[in-house]
Amino acid sequence: MSPHLPEQCSHCSMYFDAENFCAKLSDDELVALNAQSSLVTIKRDEAVTEETQKLHPVMAISSGVLSLQHLLHDGRKTIAAILMRGDILDLRNSTRNQLGALIALNSVTLCRLSPVVFDAAIAENPQARMLAWANITDQTFRAINHAADLAKKQALEKLASFIFEIRNRDVRVPGNDHVHIPIRRRDLAEYLGMQPETVSRCFKDLAGRGIIHVSDLSVIRILNAPALRRISNGDRSPKGGRLDVPSFNVLVADA
Repeated sequence: MSPHLPEQCSHCSMYFDAENFCAKLSDDELVALNAQSSLVTIKRDEAVTEETQKLHPVMAISSGVLSLQHLLHDGRKTIAAILMRGDILDLRNSTRNQLGALIALNSVTLCRLSPVVFDAAIAENPQARMLAWANITDQTFRAINHAADLAKKQALEKLASFIFEIRNRDVRVPGNDHVHIPIRRRDLAEYLGMQPETVSRCFKDLAGRGIIHVSDLSVIRILNAPALRRISNGDRSPKGGRLDVPSFNVLVADA
């Protein structure tokens, strides 16, 4: 007879989203993990404390957006990565100086997982192991791609790439033309290495050319995915290719 699933697990995205870690666990594994795990909610702009990172180095994001931020001595900050629903953090081999600060960009619910039970699950459950490794690998490649975007792309290209990144990370409706921007414009600007005013101009530029439709500050609809993809890939002369779309001005981020 299968054990009764914990109530909090049955309502958690880590379980009911098919592509998340807990959805790959057996009922027995889920009960064992839940018995030694706990949920915590972090408010917007609050940090995951050093004590939490030390006591609970393995965490999964059930909801919200967590950022990895680095602060320079003169007060400037950069958002090096954004972690979203379904992402797993394993901080056991990191140090505070290497990691930076984990700051919530909106209300974040973290599931603090037992490292012992987590390790046992990925050792004994091939599906859970494959998903956990795929999640961590995806985080690595996103960081690589983001670094390349910051180094080489212009403002409009970076925003186009971000729109596709967010769309691809929505495990609930993959490939959906409606994209929910889960963070504030100022946080998006920090992530893309731009000024907030530049981000707003880029959204207006893409909307004015009929490539996207902006419903409000958090929801957009992709109207011309091929054109948006070409912009994200750095094609500055779309007229020369197969698509008959207008050429666009390159917006340079403010200093």
